[in-house]
Amino acid sequence: MRIAICTDIYLPQLSGIADSLGILARELKMRGHSVRIYAPHLPGAIIDPEIMRLPSYQIPGAGGLSLVMPLGVVRDMKNFKPDVIHTNTYSTAGLFALYAAWRLRVPLVGTDHTFPADYLHYVKLNFRPFPYLIKKFAAWYYNHCGFVTAPSKSMLNELAAYGMHRSVRAISNHIPSDVFRPLPAKEELKKKYGVGPRAILIFGRIAREKNLDYAVAIYVEVARRTDAELVFIGGGPYRAAIEKQVREQKLDSCVRFLGTLRDEPLVEAINACEVFLITSTSETQSMTTLQAMACCLPVVAIAAGGLPEYVHDGENGFVVSSEQKDLFVEKIITLLNNTELAQRLGAAGRVSVAPFAPEHIAGQFEGIYRNVIRQSYGSETV
Repeated sequence: MRIAICTDIYLPQLSGIADSLGILARELKMRGHSVRIYAPHLPGAIIDPEIMRLPSYQIPGAGGLSLVMPLGVVRDMKNFKPDVIHTNTYSTAGLFALYAAWRLRVPLVGTDHTFPADYLHYVKLNFRPFPYLIKKFAAWYYNHCGFVTAPSKSMLNELAAYGMHRSVRAISNHIPSDVFRPLPAKEELKKKYGVGPRAILIFGRIAREKNLDYAVAIYVEVARRTDAELVFIGGGPYRAAIEKQVREQKLDSCVRFLGTLRDEPLVEAINACEVFLITSTSETQSMTTLQAMACCLPVVAIAAGGLPEYVHDGENGFVVSSEQKDLFVEKIITLLNNTELAQRLGAAGRVSVAPFAPEHIAGQFEGIYRNVIRQSYGSETV
């Protein structure tokens, strides 16, 4: 097959979406398919003849969100002759994917990665009626796709609630468990990254929609009862605000900001910690959570978005209601003090992410592409 992938978010951006699409493209190529990606041109982007980099405007303070200008896309797609187009956002890249699918009479597969209303504060539109309108627009958009996926059923249910009625399937993002894995010599890793004997990890983009103020408030209570440290891996537009909160609480000495890490240093730093905490209410899935689970860290997660679909309370971590701050504190301290329980939940977490290996996820998308092509043309194109 010849597959065109359209996205507003792509490497080298620090994003689960970017990482997932990069892995998907690689796996599809390994299966013998031709893949062409249409993505924003960004500082540090590697020149690749299989990627059409498009002029883009990065929204100030929005943590890498871009508006893409689709100059020459339809002409390029005519030359590429895709059998199917896979759209991964319904912003500017999504709109030109929809237009190209209509012009070229090519089936369109859509994946919804985010709850977009949670990001409206970046463009100062996080007030009524804009959250409602953007959800209605998302449903309208995905109704024009031959098939729709999302990393969680909760995302698909929201689209359906706002009027989307296409065939759907929840498909996880890719979690390469050969990369994200438990490592030996934990004490050496702690020394390498300056992490104390007991550490709570927060991992991912440091942004307002990640509800990190609540995570810091939880840690304040944990710090009063234990000697555990709080470790942040990642960067983003909200880091200065979090650092200010830490200073105001006089916790500078027990909070670590390791910055943005990739590849093996990232895996090492995850392994230097004991518990993974996530309080974000805007996650359709949270790749960082699954990556931490693949490294055998037990998880304490907020009961929001797609998190309860992957973190199963008492089995591979704990799921806590947003109103129960004291219970968050209790579960974290329990895991810090009960090594046997932490290890059991962590091991179960690694088992639970095994089905999300890149080859398995790519195979699911391959099947979807074949089906929409068959439905569109009455035969299968290879």
